[in-house]
Amino acid sequence: MMLRNFYRLLILLVGSGLLLGATNPLPEIVNHPKPQLELDITPFRQAGCIVNEYDGLDCDPQGPAVAFGCNRLNKPSDLLGGLKPPLPLVLCKQIPSRSQPEPGDYFYRTGGLLPNYIRYIVFRDGKFKLVKNLAEFKKIFAPIESAEEALSYILAVKNLDAYYGQKANPDYEYFVDKIEDTHIVKTAQGYLMNLYEKRVFGCGPHPISVVNVLVTTGGNIREVSRKEVYKNPAEDMLCVD
Repeated sequence: MMLRNFYRLLILLVGSGLLLGATNPLPEIVNHPKPQLELDITPFRQAGCIVNEYDGLDCDPQGPAVAFGCNRLNKPSDLLGGLKPPLPLVLCKQIPSRSQPEPGDYFYRTGGLLPNYIRYIVFRDGKFKLVKNLAEFKKIFAPIESAEEALSYILAVKNLDAYYGQKANPDYEYFVDKIEDTHIVKTAQGYLMNLYEKRVFGCGPHPISVVNVLVTTGGNIREVSRKEVYKNPAEDMLCVD
């Protein structure tokens, strides 16, 4: 009887996480407010584009907004609404049929076996213009003079995400003791911020990393550090093409 009661107590301790080593401790989560920004793409709508439920743009094939070799157009996140000047812009996704574009002809690549090469179409001085790399983007939007502008700038030119409202999930495996939402610190060199990147494609695991990035007032970008912070063990055997 005593042995049976001992096993019952052991099961209760394991189930409740009170037994030493039974569960991984959850990290401290520090939340920061999400900037209230909005990106206006009115000129694209006026040119015959309709934004669908997936933020894709269905445009008049004869319209001026689709004359740049884009396979797909997408409305970017409203977090790009802090750019100065506040020009309307949309993502131009190119899927090459043969060879991939030269490195200087796009901002970054997304996707797996069928990659998308990211450019932008900007509406400026009454015309739609293709902007295909960081150097061209910098000429339009630098200098960077505020924290919100720095956030919009980096999210536009790098395949990174801003995370807000994070919560500790007992089903996840954590590699750090503390996780903070995206926030920006002004320094003598510019604006330092923490962004996030998930390893989406390929076979698991699919960890999420925090990436600390510095954006200078001149529009230059420097990755300061990178560290895996957590993963979802349920995705360890997942393969994504």
